[in-house]
Amino acid sequence: MRIMAGMESLRVREPLFIAAGTRGSKRVGGREQPFVPIRERTSIEHVVAAALEARSVGPIYVWGDRERLESRLTWAVQRAREKGIELHLVEEGNHFVESFVMTVLRHLHGTHGISLNPEVLTEPLGPRHWALWRELSQEESIAATRVNLLTSDLPLIRPEEIDCLVTGKRSDADLVLGRTHRSAIDAAVARCDEPFQYDRAVKNYYAFLAGDEPVDLIVNNFLAGRPFRVPRFIWNLAGHLFNNRTIIEGGRFNLKKIKNNVVFVKSLFSKARQDDSEGIANVRKNYYQMLKAFSFLLRAYFIIVKNKEANRKFRDLAVLEERIRTLTGMTLTLHISACAGPALDIDTEYEIEYIERHFERLRGGEMARSPA
Repeated sequence: MRIMAGMESLRVREPLFIAAGTRGSKRVGGREQPFVPIRERTSIEHVVAAALEARSVGPIYVWGDRERLESRLTWAVQRAREKGIELHLVEEGNHFVESFVMTVLRHLHGTHGISLNPEVLTEPLGPRHWALWRELSQEESIAATRVNLLTSDLPLIRPEEIDCLVTGKRSDADLVLGRTHRSAIDAAVARCDEPFQYDRAVKNYYAFLAGDEPVDLIVNNFLAGRPFRVPRFIWNLAGHLFNNRTIIEGGRFNLKKIKNNVVFVKSLFSKARQDDSEGIANVRKNYYQMLKAFSFLLRAYFIIVKNKEANRKFRDLAVLEERIRTLTGMTLTLHISACAGPALDIDTEYEIEYIERHFERLRGGEMARSPA
C-alpha cells in the first residue's frame, strides 16, 4: 500500500464508466443526485466534463435515464466528437449490478471479435447473462479487461484527479476500492472562509494501518479492476447489498432489510452455496481457513467502523487484503489518494449548499498531498 500524491506516467487510455442511474438512487432534497444543479450545471455534467479532459480516459460510458442524459449532455456529445472521444449514453438497468454488467457487455460488443445478440444487451439480467459472462471470462484478453467506475454525484472532481485514480491503481488487482486520505479533505475545506460542519454532512472516516503508518481514510466513489475475474457470487452480493443498503430510515432500523442481508450472507455459507461452482467453494480453500478469514473480517468491520478497539492487526491493510483473498480468491486492494474531489460528494442538502457557495475554492489550487 502507498499513498498516491501525484500521477504516474499515463498508460494506455482506459474505459471509464459513470454511474448516473436513477432507479433506486438516493435522493437529496427530493432531487436525484445526478441531476442536482451546481453552478449552472448538473452534477453529472461536471463529472462528464472532467472525464472529457482527463488524459487517461478512453471511451466513456454513462448509464442512467437515457432521455434525460441526452437532454443534459448534448454539449458533451459534441465536445467528445470534436476531441475524437467515444461517449456512450446507455439506458440504465433495474439496479446497479444490472446496469454495470450490461454496460460492460456493451463495451465488449464489437471488440475482441465479439458480436453479441442485441437482445442480451436489453433484457433484464438473468442466467443467460451469467452464462455469457462465464464464457467470455475464459478468453484471457477479455478476462484481463480493465475498467474504471465513478459515481455521478461528484461535482468537484477534476481531470487530473481522474488521471491520478486511473493510472495510480495496482494493475494486477481484480478489484480496486478508492479511498482518500483525510488530510486532503481538510486541506480543501481549509481554503474556504467558512468552516465545514461535518455533523451536517455524510462523511465517515475509517482508521487503517498502511505499513506502520496510521491513516484516516474516506470512500471516494472510485472502483476499478478486472470485472471478469471477480467471482459471480461477489456481483450477486453487490447487487443484493445495493438493493438493501438503506437499513436506517427515519431514524429507525429497517428490520426487513436487516433480515434480508443476514439471510443472504448466511446463504453464502450454506451447503447449497458451496455446491455452486461459482460460489465460495470454488476458492478451493478448506472450510476452516474460510471461516477464520470471515470471522477476522467481521471483527475488523466492527473495530474499524465502530472504533471500539485499537487492535492494530485488525486495521492492517495488508492483513485485510490477505484475508479477503483467502475468502474470495480475489486480489483486492485499496487505492489511497490525495484526491479530494471524488470524496466531496453530495449526500445532504448542506453539502450541496456548501459546495455551491465555495465551488471555486474547493476545486482550486494544486491537489492536496497526503503525507508520505
